[in-house]
Amino acid sequence: MKYYFSGIGGIGMSSLALYAKYTGHTVYGSNNEENERTNYLQNQNINIKFEQNKDIPDVDLFIKSTAIKNDNPEIIAAKEKNIKILSRMEFLNTILKENHSIGITGTDGKTTTTAMTANIFINAKKSPTVFLGGLHKSLKDGNFNFGKNILISEVDESDGYIKYASSNTILVNNLRPDHLEHYDNDFENLKKSIKNYCKTSNKFLFFNYDDPILKKWKNEFQNIIYFGIDEDADYIMKNRKQINSHQEFDMYKKDIYLGKITLSMPGIHYAYDALAAASISLEYGIKFEDIQRSLKKFESVGRRFNILYSNSNKYVIDDYAHTPEEIFHTIEGAKEYFPNKKIITIFQPHRYTRLHRHKNDFVNVLKNSDEIIVYRIYSAFEDPIDGIDENYICRLLKENGKNCLFFDIDNDMIDYLKAIKESVFLFVGAGDITKVAYKLSSELLNSHIK
Repeated sequence: MKYYFSGIGGIGMSSLALYAKYTGHTVYGSNNEENERTNYLQNQNINIKFEQNKDIPDVDLFIKSTAIKNDNPEIIAAKEKNIKILSRMEFLNTILKENHSIGITGTDGKTTTTAMTANIFINAKKSPTVFLGGLHKSLKDGNFNFGKNILISEVDESDGYIKYASSNTILVNNLRPDHLEHYDNDFENLKKSIKNYCKTSNKFLFFNYDDPILKKWKNEFQNIIYFGIDEDADYIMKNRKQINSHQEFDMYKKDIYLGKITLSMPGIHYAYDALAAASISLEYGIKFEDIQRSLKKFESVGRRFNILYSNSNKYVIDDYAHTPEEIFHTIEGAKEYFPNKKIITIFQPHRYTRLHRHKNDFVNVLKNSDEIIVYRIYSAFEDPIDGIDENYICRLLKENGKNCLFFDIDNDMIDYLKAIKESVFLFVGAGDITKVAYKLSSELLNSHIK
């Protein structure tokens, strides 16, 4: 068959294109601009054009990214040609239904938990097919691994299309009111969508027992396996502590001690991800010793506490954290990893709707940093909201007694940070702030060499 992927350069779309290619189909695609993923796909002999117009080939199936709207000329052309159109999630679900699948979802931690689980299964010679919402070196294609047996997939709830998903085994890390613009601004609708997805499971459901919402679902499903710190969970984490550049915790199955889990990344959020991945792996028959080895060697996913530059005085860290909960754990993790160091958090708000909905939460978590810099908002194609901007957050932080600066020009911010003698520069956000982190790291490295 012939497939056309509109918005093929996205992290989720590119993995689906690779799956189609590796299963013997002819793949075409388009993207608004070149990026690392489109370059990779072209190296796999996938034909990509970098404009979106009505000139599309005759194909059997048209798969569209969430970012592609119904008035897009490619959508119009596909309809005129009577080509079947599927969303990214609808196409993914056709693959999920053809395989024994493990789906990993929730507000935070999906990508890392999926990568950890995949890494364990790969090292255990389980040969999984993997769809990841990020890049990780354990996967042959970065965000994708073509296997023979089980399928492990990150299942994204952020665009509202999770209603099309189904999986044999499902893990939910946590549930918080994010991306509500896709759920009629009602958290209950988001919870209902996740609950309906869970109803498609016919094997295991893994829930975080420490999440107050998931804990209440205890009597609504038959096949739940809980993980968490609470001793009523099935898989339990105890005695977590940071030791120099790594953290460790004791893992139990009820009252049976299994052993220590060691991780190179700091922060309790990564410990939860590891506990979740280990719980799944144990239920699928992987030995605990193999799980320990995989997690000990596990390196973070792209943009998850990536240390870009380090010397005895300055450190630059790039992290994808963009919700209040994620930013809180990232700052706390940085404090654990760099005790007695000054933490300067450089925050790029992501989406006007999220900033508006969680403005007070952002202030409460950011004020845990020693100093805060706010970078220009990354709209993600959203329209501005009156009165909601970067200066608003800075003003609230100053009212809370915190030093806050706003920069919208990269070089001005970089010059300011370079002049600071000793600090940890923690860049957080899901937008293009990563480019500033890399640029600062490059300039610090060059000045250090000189």
